[in-house]
Amino acid sequence: MKPQGEFTSYLWESIQTIYSDLIKHPFVNQLAKGTLPQKHFAHYLSQDILYISDDSKAFENLSKKATEPVEQEFFMSMAIDAIAIEQNLHNYFLKSFNVLEATIKSPAIEEYSRFLIEHSEKSTYRIAAAALLPCFWVYNSLGKYIIANAVENNAYQKWIDTYKGGEYEDYTKFFIQIVERIATTANENEKNQMQKAFAQATMFELNFFEESISK
Repeated sequence: MKPQGEFTSYLWESIQTIYSDLIKHPFVNQLAKGTLPQKHFAHYLSQDILYISDDSKAFENLSKKATEPVEQEFFMSMAIDAIAIEQNLHNYFLKSFNVLEATIKSPAIEEYSRFLIEHSEKSTYRIAAAALLPCFWVYNSLGKYIIANAVENNAYQKWIDTYKGGEYEDYTKFFIQIVERIATTANENEKNQMQKAFAQATMFELNFFEESISK
């Protein structure tokens, strides 16, 4: 997904070193090749469910900070959709991949979730939105990479297929457009804080992959 203006171009450029590490990461490439050890995927999937639950809370908080009705509705729909996704992961993917449900957050997910919740509660609308954007934008881009490089008869094809779909693409684009719009009224200090939050969230994504392959 392309940036939607000058500021989001700046955000995307600022994380290219981290994004390069994500693209080259063993978790990503083994997932695409279907060679990812099941125990690594099990850790990722079980913890992702716990992450999505907190992500939903963060989006609900962000909705309350939004200054435009359409943005309030958008972020609230993200919160509601996250709950539906969580239920789908519970009801289908845990059983499909024979993964046990996690009850305690791992260190990486505990830190990432706390980061998102705290920004959604305490930061300005602009900074909080920037902090939450990577969970859509970075995953949208990684998903395209995985789909493009996935082998046939991939053991994880059902999971890879979750990255497909025009609706997710549309959501990501609109989210980027929101951040681009709200950045136009931010001062330089706030823009710097937005970039810092965006980069930190992207690093948390990398940390989660690192943790998953260590299990």
